[in-house]
Amino acid sequence: MAEQSTFAGKVALVTGGASGMGRSTAQILAAEGAKVALLDRDAAGLEEAVAEIGADKALALPADLTQSETLDAAVARTLERFGRIDILLNVAGYRDQKDALDLVDSEVWARTFAINCTGPARLIQKVGEAMIAQGEGGKIVNVSSSSGFRAIGNPPAAYSCAKAAIAQLTRVAAAALGPHDINVNTVVPGPTLTAMAARAGMSDKLAEIVKSGPMQNLLGRVSMPEDVAALIRFLCLSDSRQMTGQTLHVSAGNIV
Repeated sequence: MAEQSTFAGKVALVTGGASGMGRSTAQILAAEGAKVALLDRDAAGLEEAVAEIGADKALALPADLTQSETLDAAVARTLERFGRIDILLNVAGYRDQKDALDLVDSEVWARTFAINCTGPARLIQKVGEAMIAQGEGGKIVNVSSSSGFRAIGNPPAAYSCAKAAIAQLTRVAAAALGPHDINVNTVVPGPTLTAMAARAGMSDKLAEIVKSGPMQNLLGRVSMPEDVAALIRFLCLSDSRQMTGQTLHVSAGNIV
């Protein structure tokens, strides 16, 4: 397939770029002409993703979202390599197994918020500065979760709260960066069959929980990373220039 030029000349910084929704979105943008910087703690996965996309248009950024100094360095490396940043995609997420309200401790709570909300906020600050300096606007898309908008059964406590918080962070950032023609929006997936979930043998379980019970959605099907990536792609287009501060659900009606 010949490369399209929709995002020619654009540079995207994508967290969670080693796998799942982050990797899928980076591949889509790169196939349409963008240069992509992929940030993840999975160094091996990053190298695989860069090899798939092509080393001439992809950059691996091994980094921990809990460490602000490494995030600052990742932004600096992206600017050094590609000269600009036009798109920031905060896709990476983290959920601890001991996150029920009666189990979660302060360490798990802090790490969960650091990865799901505090790290993205730091990147919005630093990338926002670069976008403002460039003077050509920009696109920022954060990824939340349907867990941040509902509480059923025994939901993950810190993860749900952090994912709800990033929706408000989006509104705050949209208000602050709007005068600079920078759009900031949130995408909210429901149960999604990422490569990690498939490797863990979750395919059949996910297929069941979306058809009946408290996690049932209106379409009765599991989302794929490409479903989420397609919405993120739209929010990176000039066609979405009048959309900012919005929370858009791509969960097959999971929260209705």
